[in-house]
Amino acid sequence: MRVTLTSPVVSLYGIGPTASEKLAKLGIYNIYDLITYIPRRYNDWSNIADITGVGADLEVSIRCMVLTMPSFNAKSKLKPITFFVGDKGIRLKVTFFNQPYLAEKFMRGDEVFCHGKVTVFNGGLQLVNPYMEKAESVDEEALVKPVYSLTQGITSKQISKWVKTALDLCGKEMLQVIPEDVVRRRGFVSPEECYRMIHFPADTDEARRAREQIAYEELVLLGIGMRMSNRRNKDEIAPVVIPQGSLPSDKASAWKKIVANLGFDLTGDQKNAIRSIQQDLMKDEPMNRLVQGDVGSGKTAVAILAMAMTAIMGYQSVLLAPTSVLATQHFNTALNILKGSGIECELLLGKTTQSEKTRIKNAIEKGSAKVIIGTHALLTDDIVFSDLALVIADEQHRFGVKQRSKLLVRKTPSGFGPNTAHNLVMTATPIPRTLAMVLYGDMDTTIIKEKPKGRIPVKTYFTGSKDSRDIKELIMSMIKGGDQVYIVCAKIDDETEEEGTFFLRYDESDDSITSVMQMKEKLDKWGITKDNKTGILYGPMPEKEKLSVMDKFSEGEIKILISTTVIEVGVDNPNANAMIIMDADRFGLSTLHQLRGRVGRGGRQSYCLLVSENKSENALIRMKMMCESNDGFELARKDLELRGPGDFFGTRQHGIPALRAANLYTDLELAKEAVTEVGEVLNSGSAEAEKIEKNIKELFDLRFAESARTL
Repeated sequence: MRVTLTSPVVSLYGIGPTASEKLAKLGIYNIYDLITYIPRRYNDWSNIADITGVGADLEVSIRCMVLTMPSFNAKSKLKPITFFVGDKGIRLKVTFFNQPYLAEKFMRGDEVFCHGKVTVFNGGLQLVNPYMEKAESVDEEALVKPVYSLTQGITSKQISKWVKTALDLCGKEMLQVIPEDVVRRRGFVSPEECYRMIHFPADTDEARRAREQIAYEELVLLGIGMRMSNRRNKDEIAPVVIPQGSLPSDKASAWKKIVANLGFDLTGDQKNAIRSIQQDLMKDEPMNRLVQGDVGSGKTAVAILAMAMTAIMGYQSVLLAPTSVLATQHFNTALNILKGSGIECELLLGKTTQSEKTRIKNAIEKGSAKVIIGTHALLTDDIVFSDLALVIADEQHRFGVKQRSKLLVRKTPSGFGPNTAHNLVMTATPIPRTLAMVLYGDMDTTIIKEKPKGRIPVKTYFTGSKDSRDIKELIMSMIKGGDQVYIVCAKIDDETEEEGTFFLRYDESDDSITSVMQMKEKLDKWGITKDNKTGILYGPMPEKEKLSVMDKFSEGEIKILISTTVIEVGVDNPNANAMIIMDADRFGLSTLHQLRGRVGRGGRQSYCLLVSENKSENALIRMKMMCESNDGFELARKDLELRGPGDFFGTRQHGIPALRAANLYTDLELAKEAVTEVGEVLNSGSAEAEKIEKNIKELFDLRFAESARTL
């Protein structure tokens, strides 16, 4: 069978089912993913430092000998391996954590290459978790060695080998999205040659040039591909929901009663958002609006009010939520806001019984159901709307453009009338304005920053030990005061990560990460669970079980909820006033802020405890930022600056497509140049323009897969 760019990686010689599953954790599913999985850095063995000049705080590459046999401490929690390397009378202590297999890899007398940052320990020099390779395995003709972001059981050497095979088989299939004139002017090369240069550079300058070209390519795909993907046809017509330019007097009275049901005064930002939506609903031009609301800013209320406004005028609206838990929560909120209005509200989930689904679908088709809330279950082709006018996607980055279009272009039963619905997408992930301009050039953007009155900022603290008394004391003091507690972990158990969870990786081993199950055992050991009912929650749980756990937590039966980041999206329990985040250094600032936003929603003082044993400068800086700021937009800007947009928004399952070479924080000007230069060619109508546009569309889907369509 012929191997192509779209073939699964398991079709490549040397990659079996087990390796394929591990590569999937890195977002590598097909041959194209593998080729475009570029190194995060290089070890330049051609630039070896003289060991006699090595000093503290220097990042160096050295060639030396292993002087002592590795010593392994199996009893220690971090499972350290230590030995000495040296040359010319200089000795350095080498320490590896959580990599016990290395005890058998290096022996006394081995000549090795080492790369790492030199630190001082007990008066001597040491390297902690350096990159180390036996000299005999280093190709003297290829001294610049790529280093990739890894998962357990996969090495950089393996990835290099597989990439070479993939390029040999499919390199010539790589599509060009950069016009010939730009290629010549910027000194670029063919896509195949570019990816050979990035994976197997002759020197670091060649790697730099390849990375620049790939960054340009990514920015073209993102900047132009996004516009192509979101583009609405000029002849599309949406319903004019409010034809008079304002709500008629009889409708305005119903509207005031619904707003009064909120039980609180709308903030200025909420009023501005509703005003903008109302103005959009006065036109037959389809609304295409993005609403960004910081956690706790009340964007859900804005969504429900937009649906109420649409229903008052006799039209249907849909609110898509990414999870059953969140959809159910939105439904209950809508019922409270719409009570006494006579507006029929329905909830449709995957787990809804068949008889109930039939009843709901009939109500939707007849038009009696005006406010419809649900999950992906609403995207099936057998649902016929009577007069759908507004589609809202909450946490919009979790629904693909193609998914939303299934609703946006729904016809009425007669097939006549407006041919599309208004489109409103909402996110609690603050996107810096300059980044939003690149990503959403064709969307109107509304920002909700102002918090409702009475909200008390969450107090955030940090501890550097997983066995800290602070953890136990916070749990017990909150429960004693009648509050409930969230504990967030990055993994479900020793083997399983939460689907879609993104966390930063520092080395080949993630054994040190505390899982949900390990945390439950820790609480059992501390005696906390004896008198306090504890629940667990994670993505792969059956929907019925998840909803049951959340109901018990909301009702106060469960006092402590140990969860993965599945609670990140919109879960609301006003009585949960404490959150403990284990291995907090593994999450970006924006994710930490979203998680923290689950507490502090009930008007009482709330607390967030960040737990991390990572002592690196970067990790400590991020923990300090979290402790000092509750401003999601400021944290998002810092997160983007520190990590770049790919890591900022996460994996294929979350957020914008992960950019591997470009950084929209530092490369914003290049992004504008790329979009302008390629856009000029596309507007020329030439044969090259037609080919480039076709390639962009094809590569956009291939390069960014589902995550790119989730914008």
